Amino acid sequence: MTTAHQPVELEELGPEHFTRARAPRVYDCLLGGVDTYQCDRDAALDLYMAAPWAALAARTNRHFTQTATGAALRLGIGQFLDLGCGLPNRPNLHHLVPHGNHVVYVDRDPGVLAHAKSRLDPSPPYTTTVVAADLLDMEELLARGDVAAALDVDRPIAVTVHDVLPWNADDTAVADAMAVLRGWLPTGSTLSITHLTDHFNARTVPQAVAVYERHGITVRPRSPAEISAFFGGFTHLGSGLAAVSQWSAHGPNVLNFTPYPARASDCAAFAGIAVKT
Repeated sequence: MTTAHQPVELEELGPEHFTRARAPRVYDCLLGGVDTYQCDRDAALDLYMAAPWAALAARTNRHFTQTATGAALRLGIGQFLDLGCGLPNRPNLHHLVPHGNHVVYVDRDPGVLAHAKSRLDPSPPYTTTVVAADLLDMEELLARGDVAAALDVDRPIAVTVHDVLPWNADDTAVADAMAVLRGWLPTGSTLSITHLTDHFNARTVPQAVAVYERHGITVRPRSPAEISAFFGGFTHLGSGLAAVSQWSAHGPNVLNFTPYPARASDCAAFAGIAVKT
C-alpha cells in the first residue's frame, strides 16, 4: 500500500527546537523528567491549569508500556518495536524484557534521537537499535536495513504505538501507515496502542488541545471507532479497547494485569493490545 501523503523529511536540530515547545519534552516534563526547556515547562504548566489530570494521564500511559510488554512476553514474543519512543525515561522498554531480546526504538524528533543515541544505543547486556524514521513513512521505515537486521519477520514481533498517533493529524496518512504495519507483521505479533480521546472528558480535552495549539503543537484526539480501526482485524486481548487506566486481562495467556489507579476521565485515553492471528 502506498501512503497518500508526501514523504516526510526528518527534522534537523535548529535554533527553534530550543525555543518552541515540543510534544515529547512536554510529556517528559509531565513525567517529572529534566530533558526540557523553559518553553516546554511553560506549556506543561498551561496544560496543567487547563487539564489538572494531565500529569496523571502521562504516568498512566507510561505504566501501560509495562502492561503491553508483559502481555507480549507471556505470549513468548522476544523482539520489540517501539514506534515514537519519546525521550528516555526509566523504565525504558529494554529494561522490561529479558537480556538478549532485541528492542528497536524509532522516532523522528531530532532531540529525542539525540538523547536516544546517547542513552539507548546498545550497551551490554542490552540489545537495542535506535532508528531515525517517521512512522507515516511506514513502508520506508520497515524496509530499512537496520530494522531488517534487528527484527526477524519469521517470528512474532511486539509493537508499541503509545501516545504517538494523536500527534499526527492526517487521518488518511495515519490509517495507511497502520495498515502497512499490520500487513508486515508476522502472525502471532502483538500491536499495543494508546490514544488521546475526548470520549471520557468532553469538556477539558478540547481545552488541553487548545493549550497545545497555542504553544505550536497540533494534537488530534480520536473517537473509539477511529482508534479501533487502527487494529484492523487483529484479535484483542483482555478487555479490548478500554480506558488506558482500566485495561485488564485475565486468561491462560495474559494473567492478572491490575488496572492503574486512575479514573477513565483522568487518563483521557483509550488503550488496546491485539494479536495478529
